[in-house]
Amino acid sequence: MLILLYGEDTYRSRQKLKEIVGKYEAKHESGLSLAIFRDGDLNLDKIREKIEAVSMFDEKKLIILENLFQNKKNQEDFFNYAKKIKLKDNQDIVIVIHQEGKLAVSPFKNKLSMLEAFNSLEGVNLANWVKKEFEKNNIQVNPEVIKKLTAYVGKDLWQMSSEINKLASFGKDKKIVEEDVDLLVKASFDTNIFKTLDALAEKDKKTALKLIHQHLNQGEDEFYLFSMLVYQVRTLLKLKDLIEKGTPYYNLAKKSGLHPYVVKKSSSQLRNFSLEGLKKIYQRLSEIDFGLKVGRINSQTALDLLVVEI
Repeated sequence: MLILLYGEDTYRSRQKLKEIVGKYEAKHESGLSLAIFRDGDLNLDKIREKIEAVSMFDEKKLIILENLFQNKKNQEDFFNYAKKIKLKDNQDIVIVIHQEGKLAVSPFKNKLSMLEAFNSLEGVNLANWVKKEFEKNNIQVNPEVIKKLTAYVGKDLWQMSSEINKLASFGKDKKIVEEDVDLLVKASFDTNIFKTLDALAEKDKKTALKLIHQHLNQGEDEFYLFSMLVYQVRTLLKLKDLIEKGTPYYNLAKKSGLHPYVVKKSSSQLRNFSLEGLKKIYQRLSEIDFGLKVGRINSQTALDLLVVEI
């Protein structure tokens, strides 16, 4: 039996691989028929030796091949051998190929028993995954917490899982709120987000549009980018209001409930905005957000409108 797990989302593909190995080990306690091949071990002679070895136990074999497709010769040798001994239809030998990153699978589909792609999660799919991970920890969170967390962390599920576990430990016996995210999660803002907002403040629409489309061309999800802009404008509004009320810099994090890292990253940007200017941007963002939710406009058009209309 030949199974392929592949994709850019290595966190979920690894979790799936871990699940397969866990179920196998629970059923076959000896562990002698489980083997993992990677790097220098990925050659046909070593793999064939394990496949053809006679086991003293009456149990299935589970063999993991890590990143077989990185070496074309290894890949060709293996599939020629697999075809020869009819591995695809052999229920007593399970071969799991775990491949990190993008992969053109069309040439291999007919050679496999099954395959599963793990593409990077974005937008609603990412938010739903985050919600389910909190639920596994018996933690209830509102949509604003999820929105802020995905804006902070993005699509990296390795970091996201770590942050969720941290928040879940902190939030035992209480509900997680936005301020907890500010307190515990280190934001991974791209500096171009700040440059984009600086360009908006200076009415430099050409630069703002250029920077936004750079993000999109790099593969960032429009909803993710929009949520980051919304979050940062809301943050600036909160800090600007406190400053105009006379709050000293050293007390901004405490008064605002924001993480000191967020305050530090945002403080240099505040001089480019007036309080009224920020309110205007935030109001327009709220209008666009409503339009997105009811399907009046698409996300990329919304981002362009934001720049053009401010």
